[in-house]
Amino acid sequence: MKRTRAVSLTALAAAAALVLAACGSSSDTSSSSSATSASSANAGGTETAESGSGGSGAEGGTITYAQEQEWYSYNNGTSAANATANSVVLNQVQRGFSYVDNKGVLTRDTDFGTFEKTSDSPLTVKYTFNDKAVWSDGTPIDCADFLLGWASGSGYYNADGTTNASGPPPAGAKDLFDTAGTTGLDQTEKPTCADGDKSVTLVYKTPFVDWQAAIATSAGAPLVPAHVAATQAGTDSAGLIKAIETDDAATLTKVADFWNTGWVLDKAKGLPDASLIPSSGPFIISAWDPGQSVTLKKNDKWWGAPAKADTVVIRFISQNQQVSALSSGEVDVIEPQPNPDTNSALAALGDSVKADLGSQFSYEHMDLNVKTAFANEKLREALFKCAPRQQIVDNLIVPSNPNAQLLNSLMLMDFQPNYDKIAADSGFANYAEPDIEGAKAAFAASGEAQGKTIRVIHIDPNPRRTNEVALLKANCDPVGFNIQDTPLSSDKFGPQRDAGDYDIALFAWFGSGLLGSLAPQYLSTGPSNTSGWNDPQIDEALNSLNTLTDPDAALPLLTTVDQRLAANYYSFPIFTFPGVVAMKSNITGPVLNTTQTQATWNMQDWARTG
Repeated sequence: MKRTRAVSLTALAAAAALVLAACGSSSDTSSSSSATSASSANAGGTETAESGSGGSGAEGGTITYAQEQEWYSYNNGTSAANATANSVVLNQVQRGFSYVDNKGVLTRDTDFGTFEKTSDSPLTVKYTFNDKAVWSDGTPIDCADFLLGWASGSGYYNADGTTNASGPPPAGAKDLFDTAGTTGLDQTEKPTCADGDKSVTLVYKTPFVDWQAAIATSAGAPLVPAHVAATQAGTDSAGLIKAIETDDAATLTKVADFWNTGWVLDKAKGLPDASLIPSSGPFIISAWDPGQSVTLKKNDKWWGAPAKADTVVIRFISQNQQVSALSSGEVDVIEPQPNPDTNSALAALGDSVKADLGSQFSYEHMDLNVKTAFANEKLREALFKCAPRQQIVDNLIVPSNPNAQLLNSLMLMDFQPNYDKIAADSGFANYAEPDIEGAKAAFAASGEAQGKTIRVIHIDPNPRRTNEVALLKANCDPVGFNIQDTPLSSDKFGPQRDAGDYDIALFAWFGSGLLGSLAPQYLSTGPSNTSGWNDPQIDEALNSLNTLTDPDAALPLLTTVDQRLAANYYSFPIFTFPGVVAMKSNITGPVLNTTQTQATWNMQDWARTG
């Protein structure tokens, strides 16, 4: 079973109503690492405002940041933990060879190490860890960490003890490691290195368009400490390396068991022992108060430029309470979704705060589950035809932003190049307004009895999404459906969606614009395709997309995927998300990140001026 590497595309909770903010002026703020050209044809199109960036700031002290969803795993490489809620905590705890900056540009993290393409045929990439790179417990970051990253992310090992050395996994095979995806790494040969080696070479069987973000990157799953997983499996780093070299199923099963679940947090037990959650970045996780906050402190073993703040406290605060918390001084930095109330409340604070606004790689959509209520294509057609997509935008988004528009692509955001072309060809525009008579005819043709119950899951509390479901119900119940609003807490939504326990999932994918990030959601065997969609033309287009050497050739493939998603009535887009980062006027460093890493992408640069 081919699986695809997700690039931390996550279910995102949002506020009551949203505004698609205009792009601001360019910001030059970045981390201490050097930038490189991104391999993504989709990156860019958005720049952030300068407010909040620049200024040296004072060293030391504590900065408090508001985040709406609670942290729940130290390993966000698993399918269940691949979430923004975790990445905002881990961005500067687990560093890697690259990350996506605030403008969606893939950036090399030279503090962590370097990588270089040494051959085009076959595509060969040499990775070299910084000689000084160590986990916060003093253990060197080296060969074992890289090999565990490859083993867990390549789909090479099957749960039944077999491997895929001779080709793709057999149909129905289950991965030994419950990875969020394998795109890119599943196209590589098994790497080899010795215990303690600081360099590893990765050879591709076929080209991969996003090879610069294939492994050890905060644009996807960063490396986790191999020595911890090895110890928990009853071996050591050398034993883990040998197990990967020899395909030792017994040892690797123990390693995978811990990798899959051993880093999932337990609120009753509190923060795991420090030996289990070491850092490879400028901050360490020092405290966790479940339901309240997680505290990060400066890592004295970090070999790069030190963090400016001694401590960053991430407070778990709902969207509708964040401006109040900023105003009262409870927090210094917030990242709510813009809406009329948020915008006016921030404006009322005047010069005491500053804000950075812009568009993000995030889009609201509804996925129809063909494994549950929507196995019947005519029933999916009926839902498409009664769904009030334009009405949702007009009623819930336009009051905040008169220029807001209906999104008609699942592949490109409306601020990206080529959006107008793909939106015109996708077919989604045919379902902008409800066609109630057409929906009734499709429902009748489905053979389903009137009152068909449809569960719509979404993250709660979220008044806007509650209103979206209410509009869907008002339009679709007269057709024959019985739409049931099924709100879930953020820590319940991911696992329930991952299990496929829904009829419609209403949420937003939050990504990076990398081409390789699309397959996990829409490939028939993609780990994030929990709805059971299966279309050979979609698979062919996405598999071709992943092996492109010329990103300019992506548009026809992306168009095919959009067209098939619309023609099969699988999923429909609604709108793209705006974003805002607001902070007290004496805070420097935070800037809006258009991608899934959010404001903490450069947390090591945050400082207080007084």
